[in-house]
Amino acid sequence: MLKIKKSLLHQTFAKLSQIKVLVIGDLILDEYLIGSVERISPEAPVPVVWVRNEKQTLGGSGNVVQNLSSIGVKGIVFGRIGQDKAGENLESILLSNSVAKEDLALLKSKQIPTILKTRIIASNQQVCRVDREEIVPLTNDEEKQILEQLKEKIKEASAVILSDYDKGYLTPSLIQAVISLCNAENKIVTVDPQVSHFFLYKNIHIMTPNHHEAGKALGKKLSSDSEIELACREISEKITPDAMMITRGEKGMSIYERTSNRFYHIPTVAKEVFDVTGAGDTVITTYTAFVASGMSIGEAALVSNVSAGIVVGKLGAATVTQSEIEEALRTLGYLEESK
Repeated sequence: MLKIKKSLLHQTFAKLSQIKVLVIGDLILDEYLIGSVERISPEAPVPVVWVRNEKQTLGGSGNVVQNLSSIGVKGIVFGRIGQDKAGENLESILLSNSVAKEDLALLKSKQIPTILKTRIIASNQQVCRVDREEIVPLTNDEEKQILEQLKEKIKEASAVILSDYDKGYLTPSLIQAVISLCNAENKIVTVDPQVSHFFLYKNIHIMTPNHHEAGKALGKKLSSDSEIELACREISEKITPDAMMITRGEKGMSIYERTSNRFYHIPTVAKEVFDVTGAGDTVITTYTAFVASGMSIGEAALVSNVSAGIVVGKLGAATVTQSEIEEALRTLGYLEESK
């Protein structure tokens, strides 16, 4: 059974504030309209939601940044927003999440709006979601501009996360150029993938698809440990990562260390699943930060699994803190008192 020494955990916590993680991907503004339902509309057979509260938070790759801030890690952010009010709000929220102005590399487009997803919630239940987005790939000139900025900022980063929501920012050519640059600079690259780009993420540190995404990419259903292990090997042969992680919902997660040919199957630790929104962001964020701060692949995977178990018990794209991680590791018997 995987365990983490308490002394190592505290050493890693101390290192988190000293590193920067560069996040590159699709920025989304999440909006929540929260209220109650007391009647059905006379205009159509739909509930009338009486809005009593509203909030906006970071979604997409922005939730990765939010997760970094929550565990005490500074972020460097590359993404695209529109020249609109939603974009202004998104930038403001990024700045309030421990991102310095000089660490924001935002492409501000005149052609497309900031991606805005509005969720209407009544009595803790999502009534509907309204999406406002235009999926348009970057132009060649925009890619060149991004890569020039990246060549400068990457030197400050301990690791790079590609957070791909297939909204047009991470084009195939940009993905390959970013990974090449990271490898040349000897930076860890971790990827939360999209199926459409699945086998483009070659020569990275780790990829973290869920079992549905991995199965779709391979054209097969993945359920048992043996099927997951075979899938990890098959994917690894194509993209040659240091490791492969497949998250498996109620079955936890599985990690394959390609270099040592070792598997870890870590059971889920979620007590109650309230909302799975953003769980994948939490997994890749905590894993990347803890590996970049010195933990092994297995240890960082254990932390990321515990972290995901915490956030699915919260509403919306939630985050986790250092104290919550330590408490969960202790409660679950994963924390080993140092001798």
